[in-house]
Amino acid sequence: MVRVAAALLLGVTLGAVGPAVAESRVEAVTLSSGGLAAYQQAAPLSGSGVVYLEVPLEQVDDILKSLVVRDPAGRLVGMRLDGLSAVAETFRRLPFGPGEMGSVSRLAATLQGVPVRVASAGRSVEGLLLGVDELPAGDGQETQRTLSVLDDEGVVMTLRLDTDARLEILDAGLRERLRQAAQVSGRGRTDEVRRIAIELAGEGERDVGLYYVVAAPVWKTAYRLLLEEDEAPARLQAWAVIENASGSDWEQVAVTLSSGAPVTLTQRLLERYWPQRTEVPVTADSIAPVRPDEGVMGRQRALAEREVAAPAALAADAAGGFSGPLRQATAAQGDTAATWTLPDPVDLEAGRTLSVPYVDAELPAERLSLFQPERGERHPVAAVRLENATDTWLPPGLVTVYAAEVGHVGDVSLPGIPAGESRLASFAADRQVRIDTESTPEEQLERVTLVDGTLRATRLSRVTTRYTLQSDARRPREVVIEHPARAGWRFEAESLVESTPTHRRLRVSLGAGESATLEAREELTRSQTVALAQADTELLLQWSDAADPQAAEAMATLIERRRGVAEVEAELNALARGLERAADHQARIRDNLAAVGLDSEPGQRYLADLEEQEARISRLEAQREEAEARLADRREALAAFIRGL
Repeated sequence: MVRVAAALLLGVTLGAVGPAVAESRVEAVTLSSGGLAAYQQAAPLSGSGVVYLEVPLEQVDDILKSLVVRDPAGRLVGMRLDGLSAVAETFRRLPFGPGEMGSVSRLAATLQGVPVRVASAGRSVEGLLLGVDELPAGDGQETQRTLSVLDDEGVVMTLRLDTDARLEILDAGLRERLRQAAQVSGRGRTDEVRRIAIELAGEGERDVGLYYVVAAPVWKTAYRLLLEEDEAPARLQAWAVIENASGSDWEQVAVTLSSGAPVTLTQRLLERYWPQRTEVPVTADSIAPVRPDEGVMGRQRALAEREVAAPAALAADAAGGFSGPLRQATAAQGDTAATWTLPDPVDLEAGRTLSVPYVDAELPAERLSLFQPERGERHPVAAVRLENATDTWLPPGLVTVYAAEVGHVGDVSLPGIPAGESRLASFAADRQVRIDTESTPEEQLERVTLVDGTLRATRLSRVTTRYTLQSDARRPREVVIEHPARAGWRFEAESLVESTPTHRRLRVSLGAGESATLEAREELTRSQTVALAQADTELLLQWSDAADPQAAEAMATLIERRRGVAEVEAELNALARGLERAADHQARIRDNLAAVGLDSEPGQRYLADLEEQEARISRLEAQREEAEARLADRREALAAFIRGL
């Protein structure tokens, strides 16, 4: 097969002098029990140059999220690396793919219309490449390939391509793209590793520090306990089990083990996300021309964008501060969006990724311990109240939180913050503060009134919540409790400082080792109306104690009259049962009398019993008529009483 000739034909110039280059080395690692590793690397650098960091592909998202550069005598320009599909992105704009680069004939077949110079078997041709023709070979022979070109005079020439064929691309732009494609294709063969280039501008010789947080295996503890005889002290030994999953060797690395419980978040920052946009169909409707807007006299443009000065950059601090950017982005706040214009033009090859700082400002911040009862935890979370003191909106994103005294302490998913507003951001568990919650519900019937024959009851629901706080910390704590708000309920607490749409915030200051108790009271007044005529006796008895004098007297009279009606109804029910039993007994007597006849002695007894039952039924019917009359009278009296209310 015909192979491509030496790289010099592609116009590659070797040995050019460029900026200083430095490889980083791991100096320290902090392993967290939350499954994170905070790396500290260093690289010697002289003047302006590039520091290279080589990491496994699965760590790139975390590095893009958390990398901090500390240059004691320089400024950060940017960070570059290959994207997830650098090879595909590079070849997408080329007429050939990686498979055609290994053969002159296959590469030439994709370069129709490109000016080339081709040499083979001591003969050369030059012109616009027209194509490559393949002739089938006979048994045991190689396929013959013939290249065709169109020279400057319009003559088509052919050249048979042998194994010594040389192809030179005369288009400088395409030649450079081919060179880049060859480099990217070579890097793509090690797709599980990314080489990150961090460009810095500075002076003098110094060590540049790199700090980042990536996922890591959780370090584990195994104890050994030795019990001595009698009452001698026992000996406890703890062993740590750690793994190096960084992809590179550790040599003389300082290792720190942390038992903190930071909030750990991740995001696929290296992947591309294409939002779905609503497609608006093209319409063919037309309307009459609209009168041009000639502007408003005497009035300046009201909705013009406001150009704001970039906030002052943080000074680079060799003792632990962040290195600021080389130059600040220019921020502008419009009516519907904020924009940040990068200070310098960007050179970025297809398929690569750029990361640069665009906001660098000092913001007012207050550390708090935030307790949210609905989480079901006894411990609050460490939080920071961050105020946006810039002149533009801060967009949402993940925040890697560092503390000057300990380093990485957690992550925060920060919502967008308008200028001048503040947000609470929680990043780790505060296990040195305990908060116990106790809620006591109460239900009370306050009063009952009678209005136009309707009973109106007022009920008071009260929930008292007691928060008991205990601090074991060596430093004071500012504790904020987010008490869930109940819609429509009145809220009262001496420690209330502010409210959100969903919570009431209580605040207390705890000194080292101190305890405190906060109490919150919520009340809700509810009304219930019942027509007096429809209220049952049980409800009237329940409400009578809370009734006003007028309602109490009416309710007592109503209860008495209802009891009178109920007594007569019970009497009628008893009479109905007695009549039913007498009728059944009378029917049995008639059956027996028919069986024995009137002339017999048993027949005479049955006849006497039958007459006795007839008399009993007559008495019961008379009693029932009298009770029905009394019931009607009492019901009428009850109805008249209710109508009189």
